[in-house]
Amino acid sequence: MNNDVYKVESSTVTKFVVMSIIGVFLFLAPIPDGAGAFNIPLGMAIDWINANVFRSVVVTTVDGAGNLFIHHALALIAITVSFIGTVLAYTVKPGFIENNPKVRALFRSSPLYVVTRAIAFVFIWMLFLDIGPAAVIASHTGDEMIHLAAALMTIFIILAPTMPLITDFGLMDFFGIFIKKVVRALFTLPGRASVDLMASWFGSSVAALIITRGQHERGYYTDREASVIAVNFSFVSIPFTFVVVSTIGIQHLFFPFIGAVYLVCVILAMIMPRIPPLRNIPDTYLEDVGKQITEDEKPDNISNFQWALSSACKQADKSNAETIVKQGLSSYLNIFMDLIPIVLAWGTIGLMLVELTPIFDFISFPMGLFLQIFQIPGAMEFAHVTLIGFIDMFLPALFLGGAPVETQFILGVLSIVQIIFMAETGVLIIKSRMPLNFGKLFIIFMMRTIFALPLIVLFTRLFLNL
Repeated sequence: MNNDVYKVESSTVTKFVVMSIIGVFLFLAPIPDGAGAFNIPLGMAIDWINANVFRSVVVTTVDGAGNLFIHHALALIAITVSFIGTVLAYTVKPGFIENNPKVRALFRSSPLYVVTRAIAFVFIWMLFLDIGPAAVIASHTGDEMIHLAAALMTIFIILAPTMPLITDFGLMDFFGIFIKKVVRALFTLPGRASVDLMASWFGSSVAALIITRGQHERGYYTDREASVIAVNFSFVSIPFTFVVVSTIGIQHLFFPFIGAVYLVCVILAMIMPRIPPLRNIPDTYLEDVGKQITEDEKPDNISNFQWALSSACKQADKSNAETIVKQGLSSYLNIFMDLIPIVLAWGTIGLMLVELTPIFDFISFPMGLFLQIFQIPGAMEFAHVTLIGFIDMFLPALFLGGAPVETQFILGVLSIVQIIFMAETGVLIIKSRMPLNFGKLFIIFMMRTIFALPLIVLFTRLFLNL
């Protein structure tokens, strides 16, 4: 392990400090919104663009049946390009896809993503042309989902280019040094797992899982360590939490919401590794790789602060305006090619199942009884929200619009702390070499749900009554 201390220059320190302060301000600074609540600066920018840009520009549908705002048309373009690109990648295999590794990776997706893009393509053109089964294009199913997909595009247009400010300029590296020993004591994990936690907190659950999978396959994590990290630390980032809160409609509760999320996640991350099934996973490295790492420690001749500053400046020195642009473009592509089709396809299907069939009412009945124990308003009516997150973590937010505020808060927090959702994190885990299959993931999902609910209720009633 290379413990060389990066030579810190004053200009690099300035870059690290200034860019990190800007990032923290944009994502975390509470600003009064004039209505007795608070919002973050990026949230205010999103609201302004929605009110003054996209809402003022309208595109008429092909048959003149109605109007779509311009960001609806952007969703149409994104989903169409995503699907056509995927078809070309698997059939014609043109050079501009095959010869570019990044473009090839974008369009040659897993089977689940291929199916998702196909479904989204069919649905969005039905909606745009106002044709097809009423179950798809009704106001409470597909039509609602195209509005959501369009709203998400607005949010990510703002978030994507600003996220590198807190992920790429040393902030994660700086604080990661200080929490290494805490990670070992609380979560039975090597200190380097703090990097996964920070990647998830400030970046994304996918980023954290990619780090974990790579560390596991290179012999830096055992089977147990990698599994524990994947199902406990891979919660969605602060920016995406804001997206969820905005979708539910409780932006004014963002700070207590995210406080509850992280408190519950920390408590669960202390409990889950110490009980089956995670406890029973062997603490062994992959046979064909073996152990390749010893715990990375700072040199003896410097303090923790100097080591943290050195690590942060080393990262900041590698980042500049070009990296922000590249990261922003990469985020746009991933969001537009993957997230938007997922939201429209599975969101519409989920809404159809909930609105038009009794299936979720039936299977969620026991959860409704469980919610009633804690006197959660609308327990039976919203019980299905506790389970649909296993498909995709964004689905619960779609069904909480008419719920009481306390219920919105509790089940919104739950949707994030459940962590495992098959449309994204679940697929990545199953495709990895971690010893976690579909059955184990569902068991862990239900355990997290049952353990989390009493904690969330406690923190909700504490925070909302302050």
